Amino acid sequence: MLTDIMKKAAFLLILGFCAWSALAAADAQAIMKSIEDTLTGAQAPKDLQATMIMTITRGASVKVREIRAWTKNNENKDDFRVMKFISPADVKDVGFLVLAEDSMYIYLPEFHRVRRIASSNKKDSFMDSDFSYEDMGTGGYSKYYDPRIASETDKTWLLELTRKKDVDKPYARILLTVDKSNGLPIKMEAFDEAGRAWKTSTQVPSRVGKYWIMTSYAMTDLKKNSTTSLEFKDLKPDQKLADDIFTERFLVRRVQ
Repeated sequence: MLTDIMKKAAFLLILGFCAWSALAAADAQAIMKSIEDTLTGAQAPKDLQATMIMTITRGASVKVREIRAWTKNNENKDDFRVMKFISPADVKDVGFLVLAEDSMYIYLPEFHRVRRIASSNKKDSFMDSDFSYEDMGTGGYSKYYDPRIASETDKTWLLELTRKKDVDKPYARILLTVDKSNGLPIKMEAFDEAGRAWKTSTQVPSRVGKYWIMTSYAMTDLKKNSTTSLEFKDLKPDQKLADDIFTERFLVRRVQ
């Protein structure tokens, strides 16, 4: 009799644990969906025009670059993005175009040609910064990672993102700190295949009109001991940007 009661208690305990696990997974998925809806989905601006200041700090070396950027949000699809370097002279007129995670192009004016970024090169540094071409993509996390809530405080959730099977992404695992006050990420920690900490980033979401938009990033490569910041200014949402901005033809144009 006692054994039957113990078996029943154990069964109920396992059932309760499974239910809790399912709820936690569902909550994590809901948080991820909310993030992507806010930044690139239904609650995001249709498009965005901005100026970006990129600062690369490596020891005593500091490089500052100015970039014009245009983004078009495509709900339920990868966003489009164009970046054109304005200064300094050694990178002026370089252009970068993203049409999908597997469709990225760079224009190098010294060679007068547009080159497609091969999948094998997406882990490479983007213009000598601490962002890779992969980091500059627009595909989001949910397609490539399974989330779970690793921990929680009164102010934040810590999401652990584990790379899905057969997905070609450089980070095997990501820890994402999400601010409960706005439901948006404020810190990212990325790990390599061996489980070693590789990169960390902090980001600042700001209210621009009726939208939440990321207005600052700071990416640190722990292996290189180097940091690159991106500061956004002159943000202009919903400009009804023309489709021909997101083309190779526009990529080779000079921008003032």
